[in-house]
Amino acid sequence: MLAQLIRIEKGLCIAGMAVSGALLVALVAMSGCNVAFRLIGHPLSASYELSGFFGALIAALALADTQRKRGHVELDLFTRTYPAGVKRWIGAFNVLAGATLVLVIGCQLVNRATVLLRAGEVSETLKFPYPWLMYGAALGLFLLSAAFLTDGILLISGVSDKDAYERQRAERVNPVCDDDDPRSEG
Repeated sequence: MLAQLIRIEKGLCIAGMAVSGALLVALVAMSGCNVAFRLIGHPLSASYELSGFFGALIAALALADTQRKRGHVELDLFTRTYPAGVKRWIGAFNVLAGATLVLVIGCQLVNRATVLLRAGEVSETLKFPYPWLMYGAALGLFLLSAAFLTDGILLISGVSDKDAYERQRAERVNPVCDDDDPRSEG
């Protein structure tokens, strides 16, 4: 059950990071084209607007995978001296509180995007209905909440390292025996 939860969370995080990476490549290409065209006197219109949109989506969709890989700054000034069991429960509380906070912010973002979409809000230069991008940012927050929830479930169940749990389970389910490999002889 936990292995399946980890696999699903990992897939969702990787999907968010893949979209974020594609947007980053598009942002760099667009910025490069804008510089080149500006040199010949024809800058791309709305490049700054699109850069802002892409940047917001890049950040929001990359949050979950960064959390999964423990890429965020973590301060343990006080908790490093606590016993392991206390650290585990404090960590579980922290990630579940983080999940709740991010989930509430994501819901608020969805509500705001819905109001703006109904009102017919569009971007200034492109006249693009930008509330759709707010839904994308909310998706990134929901992915982050899922990553937090997975961490909380694993901490409560006593698993401290997702990757180690995955490796251990894979070895138990599919043991690798080098001695039984006929190709290793001779």
